[in-house]
Amino acid sequence: MIQFTPEPGVPHPFDAFVRRLLQADWESAAGPMRFSASLTLSDLADAAFLHNTRVLMAGLAAEQGTPATATGNLNRAFVGRLFDRLTLPAPTRKSIRTVCKVVNEQDVWPLHMARVVAEPAGLLARRNKRFQLTKAGRELLPDEQAGALYRRVFLAYFRRFNLQYDFPFRDVPLIQQSMAVILWRLETVARDWIPVRGLARKILVQQVFEQLHAAMTFPHDTEEWILGGYVLDPLFDLGLIERKPRGEWPSVTEHDQIRTSALWRKFITVDPWGGGAP
Repeated sequence: MIQFTPEPGVPHPFDAFVRRLLQADWESAAGPMRFSASLTLSDLADAAFLHNTRVLMAGLAAEQGTPATATGNLNRAFVGRLFDRLTLPAPTRKSIRTVCKVVNEQDVWPLHMARVVAEPAGLLARRNKRFQLTKAGRELLPDEQAGALYRRVFLAYFRRFNLQYDFPFRDVPLIQQSMAVILWRLETVARDWIPVRGLARKILVQQVFEQLHAAMTFPHDTEEWILGGYVLDPLFDLGLIERKPRGEWPSVTEHDQIRTSALWRKFITVDPWGGGAP
């Protein structure tokens, strides 16, 4: 677990605020970091991850569930029926069609990610060797519940899902443990376009930054590659950051610039003394 040590020369109120963020209950409506459930489907138009989650949920609802494979994945036939409805980067879709004679769930990684996050979110479950929507999943599928669904998926992604599963190449667990501080810093420094190169130093507390550098075990490793895998790519897929130049490449790179999106400003509220000062 992260043990926050105040940085030399930093005022005590800053220390106290960072501690509050690290200890915050993300579910609270009165804490220092709050997430709105009042978004509309149009607000969420650029959230590819949510769209793919809803495609998965709608498919399960329409078919009253689907059999799981022996390895615990969605079966090929079901994946095939969803494939054209998913939001996928053009290079990803083309590569899958070119390389895969048959399309398994893990060949369509954005669908796989939607499924593995939907489970800790309590939206679907495996019962009697079948994937089925839960009661919560059925209740949150209608269009008018999109904001509540998005909030639930976001919280599951960053609080219950292990981010390293999607980026297994380098082990930096303190990134996820300090995600509240990272979001606060991003809101502060990325209100307008900012280069990805050098961003880690601006948004990670010292202990996390040091762990990131300790994980850079090969000469070609960069701060931006690791930060992208753990933080920027998920936020981009959730529609919370924008990047330029625009392109079809599925990942945020060190050559890009990013800024927080209009969706971010509607969804995330950071209030230093929300719920009262300590």
